[in-house]
Amino acid sequence: MLRRIALALSASLLACVASAATLPSNLMLPEPARAARGYVESWVFNIELTGDELNGMEPCRKILAERGFAPTLSKTATTAAPSLHFKIVGHKAYAQASTEADDTLAALQQAKCSGTLSWTVFAKAARP
Repeated sequence: MLRRIALALSASLLACVASAATLPSNLMLPEPARAARGYVESWVFNIELTGDELNGMEPCRKILAERGFAPTLSKTATTAAPSLHFKIVGHKAYAQASTEADDTLAALQQAKCSGTLSWTVFAKAARP
């Protein structure tokens, strides 16, 4: 049986990737009791960057592409919020815990792209 557990944290891209209390790699650790019963877990790390300026987000899109996150771009506007907003979304699967996700967040923070960064780690647990 496949069970998905969503662990989500959000942070302002300009404010606090480095000061975030929980890093993605901390969430990618299997639960010891479940692992002892034979559950196998893999991880999907999702990153979403939203903002008003596409040019200010472009360096982060490039970082995601270089690190294998296959970023996609969408543009939105609604009657409630008629100004144009941009969203870059990328994801990457990991077979086990990895600090590569932490390194990606640090690279995005160093790039100082405009917008707000949100990230989520999904654990996929399945009995072998």
